[in-house]
This record gives sequence, C-alpha cells and structure tokens, in this order.
Amino acid sequence: MAHIETWYRCPVCNRPYSSLREATRCKNLHPAKMERWAVGGDGKAVRIFDNCAPDGIGGINWALREADLSDDVKERKRQLKEIGRKEV
Repeated sequence: MAHIETWYRCPVCNRPYSSLREATRCKNLHPAKMERWAVGGDGKAVRIFDNCAPDGIGGINWALREADLSDDVKERKRQLKEIGRKEV
C-alpha cells in the first residue's frame, strides 16, 4: 500500500534526505559559489563573467562601464556621447 514520506532536499545538490538535519549538513559541506559584480553609483549591478575578454560583453571593463550607465534610453544615449567625447 502506498504511504507518504517527507523528504528534505539539499538546496545545492538537490539530493534527498530523510531528515532536515542531514539535508542541512549536506548544504553546509558545499563550497560557496563566488560571483563578481560591478556596482554603479546608483546601485545598478552587472555580473562579471570569468571567461570573457575584459572589453567584451560580460568582461570586467564592460561591466564597470555598464554599471555606471543608466537604463533610461535617452539618458544612456547622452552618457554614451559624453564618454565618446572624453575618449577622443
């Protein structure tokens, strides 16, 4: 006859356990995942990916620039024009 069991899953590896204590212990054994983010002055955050060229999309220089740019299209165009003038 069928019955109901309660399983607890590790949130990292998704492995099922019969007790919350075992699942928590498994979770605590996993290493923390490191992520790098570029954070602009207004709090906008852009993730930096490790396997990207520094100036390419996802790279560190791109993320730093992107974090400082506005999400508003008109404001962003103005900011990009200013950056273009400074680089020349």
